[in-house]
Amino acid sequence: MRLRLPTRRGPRAALLAAAGIALGGAIVGVLRWQLWSSGVPEVSAPPVDEFFDSSQLLHNRSYRSGLWTMAILAIPIAPLVAWGVAATSARWAPRLDRLGRGRVLAVGAGVGAGLAVVIALAEIPVRLARYLWGRDFGVITQEPGAWILDVAKGTGLEAFLLGLVGVALAALMWWLPRAWPVGLAVMIAALVFGTSYAGPVLLEPVFQRTASLQDPELRGDVVQLADDAGVSVDEVLVNDASARTTASNAYVSGLGGTKRIVIYDTLIRDAPPAEVRAVVAHELAHVARDHVLKGTTWAAALGAPAALLIAALVGWRTGFAAPTRDRAGRLLLASRLAWAALGATLVVVAAIPLGNWVSRAYENEADAIALELTGDPAAQVALHQGLVVRSLGVPDPPRSVQLLLGSHPTPIERIGRASAQIEGAE
Repeated sequence: MRLRLPTRRGPRAALLAAAGIALGGAIVGVLRWQLWSSGVPEVSAPPVDEFFDSSQLLHNRSYRSGLWTMAILAIPIAPLVAWGVAATSARWAPRLDRLGRGRVLAVGAGVGAGLAVVIALAEIPVRLARYLWGRDFGVITQEPGAWILDVAKGTGLEAFLLGLVGVALAALMWWLPRAWPVGLAVMIAALVFGTSYAGPVLLEPVFQRTASLQDPELRGDVVQLADDAGVSVDEVLVNDASARTTASNAYVSGLGGTKRIVIYDTLIRDAPPAEVRAVVAHELAHVARDHVLKGTTWAAALGAPAALLIAALVGWRTGFAAPTRDRAGRLLLASRLAWAALGATLVVVAAIPLGNWVSRAYENEADAIALELTGDPAAQVALHQGLVVRSLGVPDPPRSVQLLLGSHPTPIERIGRASAQIEGAE
């Protein structure tokens, strides 16, 4: 049986897409008003050559230029693969239906897990190039076997999760053929909040090992800084970043009872105590201002317009009629799941600049609060100078790269904020 799709579905799809865009714009406006950073003064970035030797940065710029190129090349891979899978659904859907023995949920699991594996395979050349590039420049220290294992674990995890998503979406499309976009919006919000909550205890341990912070002096600094910030810190962890990289970092993850601060062991190993303290203050600022919760809320709220846009694409390509309760209906369902996956990848790609814009605002606010907590702007300046050196960073990436890929203010902008406080104190 060959899959046949209905025609004359454009106007309704266009209306759904317009509604999704309008709703997305309204949600961004409301969240920009209610959940934005506040009280952070604008500062000017100082000249780079005041803090860095331009000749020494040539090596860093070469490394980062390669990373930026590979990152940009990787962006369209998932949408292109998803489009190829959706466009050929008439070929593979009958086989998948036979493998699933005519079970709707099996079709959903097959589409979700299968697409995850195909996308992962398509991304391997770029991921391998990025790994080898980092090894050549000495930033990545992970052994090839461990890297392959991480890729395999990541692929397996994505296949499992997307398989579950496929099952849930197949159930919605089959039993709620008119209202499935509403269910999808709810599912996206639940998935976003669930991942934020459970990620630190279920996902992060798959790729890293962590242990409680043992340094009594640093732990005392953390407790004092947390008290100054007005937050309680139940757990500060140190991970084994040195097994993978020479770069230094720290981050906050989790919600409620899973919230935690994780510090790279490379930061403790390579940075002076004052700079480590500056990083901890920055992460505590994220906790004090609920940045993880706010960022999660942004992603969850935008699930509704995303669902409308996905529904518009699915309806445009496959129609809006309920699937018949037979093999033809299951084939139609498989095709709709594939087009929904394409819609999801397109939405994710389109949201990259928006997500980074929000992230930069929160990072800016955390920098400002950290300066208040530590009262040591010189340590902040030294910190970002050291991070550029150790991570082969670039203090002033191209504006286009920063707008698309930059999740943090540029290093020279962050140095400028700390320098402004030093100048203000003189």
